[in-house]
Amino acid sequence: MFNSFCEIDAGTFGNPVEVEKFEFNRLANGRWPGLLERIRADAGANVSAGFGTYLINNSGSDTLEDENFDQILAALHRYEEPFEEVNPREIPHYRPEARHRASRALYIPREGWVNPIELIEALSTILARSPNVRFVDDICVRLSQKAGRVTAAWTEHSGEVTAEQFLVCNGASFSSLVDASNLGIDFQRVFYGVGATVLLETGIETLSNCIRTPNRGLACGLYSAPQSSHETVVGASNFISPGPTLHVRLTSIYTILRSIMEQLNQAYYRAELIRINVGWRPTSSDTLPMLGATSIANLFVATGTKRDGLHCSPVIAEFIADLLVEGKSAYQFELFNPERKLNRYLPRDAAIATLVRHTMNAAYQHDFVPAKNRMSEDLEAYYTMEFTKLHDDVGALTWGIPAELKDMYRYGHIK
Repeated sequence: MFNSFCEIDAGTFGNPVEVEKFEFNRLANGRWPGLLERIRADAGANVSAGFGTYLINNSGSDTLEDENFDQILAALHRYEEPFEEVNPREIPHYRPEARHRASRALYIPREGWVNPIELIEALSTILARSPNVRFVDDICVRLSQKAGRVTAAWTEHSGEVTAEQFLVCNGASFSSLVDASNLGIDFQRVFYGVGATVLLETGIETLSNCIRTPNRGLACGLYSAPQSSHETVVGASNFISPGPTLHVRLTSIYTILRSIMEQLNQAYYRAELIRINVGWRPTSSDTLPMLGATSIANLFVATGTKRDGLHCSPVIAEFIADLLVEGKSAYQFELFNPERKLNRYLPRDAAIATLVRHTMNAAYQHDFVPAKNRMSEDLEAYYTMEFTKLHDDVGALTWGIPAELKDMYRYGHIK
């Protein structure tokens, strides 16, 4: 998806680091329409895409979702981004169950979606026609260096690939490559944000626009978008893993399928399941992107973008190309320096409160129904105690743990 404002949550503007990250994301707004036309023309192929996102506020979780919606609305006003407040009942092909219907909705015309498979195929076609491009269909397993420069990338089956400059942009597999290469650089770890979407044959009920909720606890909320004239993709799940996971957990698919029929369109009970997609969001140890040059003269890095990589790719590509060709860029992305120490930008008390809110919100997404007593208050008190202890155990006395990385600290994957 091409989403910037829709990715805002309640804590975005309470921290200067989060603000800078949002400003970076926002740089890509407006670039995609012209870029898509150019890609279609150069590839001679269709790339299904469109603009105009409906953001809905329903009762599928708890009040955290309401707070995130409010923050998005405030940001749209603050940045003078075009939008409309719309009646949810007028959203095309939005037919949720009554108990999950949205109470509010916004239409944001400059945010949208793309069929990523068609996009990658079109880009591959363009590159294959260039005399300056050679594809090596293999897996890079390590880099070798000599005298302060990378000399070769070694592949699993094709052997040595030499070059003058090297860009490592292998997503969530970044740390495994770095570990095998003995580069002498102490990069922070990049984890696997395992997520799933489902592709549906939806026929005459196929969406005409993206429909999504705000972000939800420990995940990215419910989103959906057309992929063709008769197909709709819906997602997404998320859990952070220290290593690659090839298959999605059953609970993730169960939650997505239930949400599709309850919160999006009741008629999708008869939609045909075409495919389950599994992907890895590269998530750095401080949740910020890792972009730019390194202390090895000819080595550059682009990873750690979580779920913003595709949306931000025009800006990232321009920044990296400037560094590769000119040795400098007009963009100042020091915050994203790939060799930085962990950015402990979250205050401890605020991080603990956020962890409690996100964990409770995630429970409501997964069928949690509290007893008619003080169960919710007791659970919040328990989680507050647990997450306070986690901070104490890992030495987080003056800084906070990002909500999505709590298990990476709990099980010792981040030191």
